[in-house]
Amino acid sequence: MSITGMLSPEARRQLTNAAYGQVISLLLVITSVFTRYLNDANASLPTFQTLFLYGGLTVTYLVYHVVAKRPRVDLPWWYWAILGLVDVEGNYCVVLAFRGLSNFAVMGLVVHMTIPFVTILSFLFLRRKYLPVHIIGCILAIAGCTLIFLATTQDGDYPDQVKSNLYALLGSLGYAVSNLLNEYAVKKGGIDANIECLGMIGIWGLVISIIQFYCLEYDQFKAVDWDGATIGYTFGYVLTMYVFYTVVSVFLRVTEALMFNLSMLTSDLYAALLIRWIFGNIVPTLYWPAWGLEVVGIVLYSLREPIQLRRDDPNWWLNKVWNAIALRLGLPIKMPVDSPALYIDTPTKKDSYVEQLA
Repeated sequence: MSITGMLSPEARRQLTNAAYGQVISLLLVITSVFTRYLNDANASLPTFQTLFLYGGLTVTYLVYHVVAKRPRVDLPWWYWAILGLVDVEGNYCVVLAFRGLSNFAVMGLVVHMTIPFVTILSFLFLRRKYLPVHIIGCILAIAGCTLIFLATTQDGDYPDQVKSNLYALLGSLGYAVSNLLNEYAVKKGGIDANIECLGMIGIWGLVISIIQFYCLEYDQFKAVDWDGATIGYTFGYVLTMYVFYTVVSVFLRVTEALMFNLSMLTSDLYAALLIRWIFGNIVPTLYWPAWGLEVVGIVLYSLREPIQLRRDDPNWWLNKVWNAIALRLGLPIKMPVDSPALYIDTPTKKDSYVEQLA
């Protein structure tokens, strides 16, 4: 009997999830390596690098979705346009972060600010209620990111480090918005929603990338010496990113958030060691305490799922702010839009609704 045959179904599932996670980690590290090689060859063109990625997503996922006449997600065209835009700009900022003289080993930690950004945006727009453990996890992740900023200044061997960290921070914000929009779309359907979402990211990302490329990078593109090595690095980056998008889409359907977030952390560890080995970047002393803070923070964050509240009232968070003020001033409390009355002022109903606000 094989080793896997001796394991319980749950153990085999977790082993499969762990394998998926490590594949994702390695894909992230490989994209970093290809980006570094392109930067060293003076061929770092952030929009151009991702243009072919979006083209690949379009000709596979979108074409399949249309030809197979699969069910569509009921979302307007501008929703997909915004999703494509923030995804393009998130990738653009992260690739920009690898330009210049900076220590690439530390920038993966900065990108983990995606989690606090997602938490804030989900609270505001997806009406999620977060528990104290989530808040503590976010605080620790922010502390780790802050420690990295304090550890890297514009002095010494890496004069562009602060600028690179800021680009990575902007990229993490773009990824947070993209993840939020992606999640909202996918939750409206099954696997067909995943396929359509990847296809729509592809077509809108392709259109936006073509426009941005001609506006910002066309002159740089003509100046690049496109030899075999440079073309190979570009192809390697595009292929790795395409596989990454595909694997992540599958991975998030078969596993929980904890395994995914831990996979992102192991990619940082691989990146720090590999980039030191290949490129000779010195890992700062404060890298490991910062990494430890983010490990603890993300593990705490992932232990419990946030509570999904009803989304009947699109202005629920504004109403909640108003109600908090109204309670202190003795003013009537505003009800959600699906309630039979807009305002309540009787003690019994007020006490009942105040409990829901907590």
